[in-house]
Amino acid sequence: MQQRGRTSLLEDLLTLATRLPGWMDLMIAVFAYIGFHLWHVHFLHEMNPINEPVPVPVATNPAAAIPNAVNTGLARGGIVVGNIATEVFQYAVPGLFMMGSISSAIREQKMKRRRWDSMP
Repeated sequence: MQQRGRTSLLEDLLTLATRLPGWMDLMIAVFAYIGFHLWHVHFLHEMNPINEPVPVPVATNPAAAIPNAVNTGLARGGIVVGNIATEVFQYAVPGLFMMGSISSAIREQKMKRRRWDSMP
């Protein structure tokens, strides 16, 4: 018996989307877009302080300012990565469910055609 290999999250979501009815895929796509868009706007709101100029503190010992700079960069790094991820997911996830909706609509048409052809 052949074992099924590991699948990615993208393949699993596409399989789920093709098994759902078309109207449900469209609803999920709309709500996913709205949710990821609002989350993206939240990250943009969090990033606004990054764009504002920050006064550079004058340290008597420049080496003493390094831990503060590293901590600030690490704290803002998550916001930047979250911003990029939500910007990508805002369009990728709804697109995936739209493909699933099209696929399920084609499958339903084939099933209707088979039923129609098998009628006497």
